[in-house]
Amino acid sequence: MINVKRTIDNLKNNGFDVQYFETKEEVRKALLEEIPADSSVGFGGSITVKDLNIYEDLKERGNKVYWHWKAGENESRKEILKNAANADIFISSTNAITESGRLVNIDATCNRITGIIYGHEKVFIVAGTNKIARNSEEALIRIKTIVAPRNAKRLGVDTPCVETGKCMNCNSPERICRATLIIDKQPWGNPITIFLVNEELGY
Repeated sequence: MINVKRTIDNLKNNGFDVQYFETKEEVRKALLEEIPADSSVGFGGSITVKDLNIYEDLKERGNKVYWHWKAGENESRKEILKNAANADIFISSTNAITESGRLVNIDATCNRITGIIYGHEKVFIVAGTNKIARNSEEALIRIKTIVAPRNAKRLGVDTPCVETGKCMNCNSPERICRATLIIDKQPWGNPITIFLVNEELGY
């Protein structure tokens, strides 16, 4: 059985700031309190973050917000990604968290993993306890049997995992598993705060 307290303790031991919440509504409120109204905010692709509706809250409040998922018909997705990469604040989720306090992610475009580790005044990672795995090996298994197949299906790409429900280590040009990042410790100069939520959020 996953030990949430051990996970939090180890995340803190690895230098991450960790806050624990019972609901995503509490997280939404905390983010609005933590993020200054004059800060620019970039987003990494995340179902978890999408379900918080924090993008809409920040935009309505007057923050400059950049998320390629919200690109309008006449907006450049490439330009939005560039602005998100240079924003003061970056908000994302993570594919998995290990009980030893590591963050594990696999990306396609890689804007999300680069945004997590470099270039911002502060990074907020929002994750449900469903994303906790016992170790890095199980975290990668989780990603390849749950996260990647569901994301591939959501994106409508033609990859074997859409049909099989698990990674086939394919050579498809539409493959979304293109870079793997394991963060062992808090990166220098890019403070990460993890908002861990006692709910099942995202994939």
